[in-house]
Amino acid sequence: MPPALLGAIVLLATIGLIGTDSYLYVRYVISVLALIVVVTTIQYRKWWWGLPMLPLVVLWNPAWPFEFGGDAWQVLILIGSAVFIAAGILFRTADTSKPVSARSVR
Repeated sequence: MPPALLGAIVLLATIGLIGTDSYLYVRYVISVLALIVVVTTIQYRKWWWGLPMLPLVVLWNPAWPFEFGGDAWQVLILIGSAVFIAAGILFRTADTSKPVSARSVR
């Protein structure tokens, strides 16, 4: 799932921006990408894949920001990127390249 993998890349790439003014923009990007993953999982009726994304939406929400120290943010970034990667790799949608009769319906 591209938004989840992009979220992990953004988190890991911007670890050096913690505490700067431009980290606000990173918070917007992460929050929006996590919301995209949540909405996608709900649309495919696999909402349990969206549950681990909800803390990411809340923690990186720029409207009501949480202020942690730099070390705490670094740990949260590593955990958040692991959650993004897990959701991106493990969440599967229906294979639309096959006809409906050939797909296994679960």
